[in-house]
Amino acid sequence: MAVITVFREPGAMGKEVAARIAGRLGFSLVDRAKLVQLSGEVDLDEARLLHVEEAISKGGGKIDPETEGYARLFQDLIAQLAEEQDLVVLERGAQGLFRDRPGTLHVRFVAPRKFRVAQVKNREGLSERNALRLVRTLEAERTRYLRALYHLSAADPTLYDLTLRMDRVSVEQALNIIVTAVEEMGIRQAPREKIVENTLKPHLPEKGGNGRYVNDAESEFARFLEFYHIPFEYEPRTFQLETDAEGKTMEAFTPDFYLPEQDLYIELTTLKQSLVTRKNRKVRKLRRLYPEINIRLFYQRDFYSLMAKFGLLGEPVANER
Repeated sequence: MAVITVFREPGAMGKEVAARIAGRLGFSLVDRAKLVQLSGEVDLDEARLLHVEEAISKGGGKIDPETEGYARLFQDLIAQLAEEQDLVVLERGAQGLFRDRPGTLHVRFVAPRKFRVAQVKNREGLSERNALRLVRTLEAERTRYLRALYHLSAADPTLYDLTLRMDRVSVEQALNIIVTAVEEMGIRQAPREKIVENTLKPHLPEKGGNGRYVNDAESEFARFLEFYHIPFEYEPRTFQLETDAEGKTMEAFTPDFYLPEQDLYIELTTLKQSLVTRKNRKVRKLRRLYPEINIRLFYQRDFYSLMAKFGLLGEPVANER
């Protein structure tokens, strides 16, 4: 598996090259359209995505907890996609998300501002003055996005493996340089788990575990409950959903957690659409058969929002030194 991240100065033709890299190598391109599609898989609409991105890139102060929670979720969507596909990720702070990871190549596209303003002017049909204004605005927004999420400077040369000056090379030449780098660095041979390992695990106080939880999400949620002294039981009850003619159980459902003080069952979901759909179906069936049971399907975005509200998100583990 491999991930190529693309950071571009406005007007430096990075988007064009990114699309062609994806096509040449057979990678999936993660751009705005792809992120909208991924967000839809966890019941988030394009308006919410746009609101979050604007709050991060245009805001001048601290990000509010809800926005930060959603922002981490969007990054997690990309990280989980990298477990399944080779990616070319355009912007989205990806050089911070996948910083120093095996199996990654980080590319930056630059050019003198005069060159870039001319590109934007021709592409958008703007006056030179308006093109310059747009370039400056986009420069600030892209820089702010990376700083807000990862406390990194987009100008830091150590974030990139390649920096291409697009007034000096053509799109085709840039494409060939990147493809050669992919081959020479052997990034496609990296184990996929090494690419996304610990990219977005929220910071939680360390607690000794007993190894009984099925996955990291359950373990993290349990440690969160323990830290705030919220009583809970893990998988305390299995509900029968369907039986055959002889009364044998054909389908059952065991929610992940039970909070006795709230009389609430919680089932955690993943971001994989097939699993989300199946769990939604089981929860609906349980509610129909056991109307007295209070259960909530807890999406990963809910977990991030909760973590952000308690100030436990912190910086991603990938950035620790």
